[in-house]
Order: sequence, then structure tokens, then C-alpha cells
Amino acid sequence: MINLDVNPEAADDLRALGYRQLPVVITEQESWSGFRPDMINRLQTRATA
Repeated sequence: MINLDVNPEAADDLRALGYRQLPVVITEQESWSGFRPDMINRLQTRATA
């Protein structure tokens, strides 16, 4: 996890990748930005399977 309050230069890296909203979630299979409870639930389902 990267905290932008502690590591503000990481925001530039995220912008360069095209992200414009927080939070940004990056997994081995996918990535997204913005609050996405549906995607979080899907990750949780996979992790417990």
C-alpha cells in the first residue's frame, strides 16, 4: 500500500499511468481507480476461494 500523504511523488506515477481518481487498486490480474465496492467484493471472493 502506498500512502500519498507520506509519498506524494507517487501521485505523479499514478497520473502517468492514466489514473485520475483515488483510491487506485492494482492487483496481479487487474487495476482500477475510484471507490468500487463491487470490485473489492470480487477480490475478496477470489481470496477466500
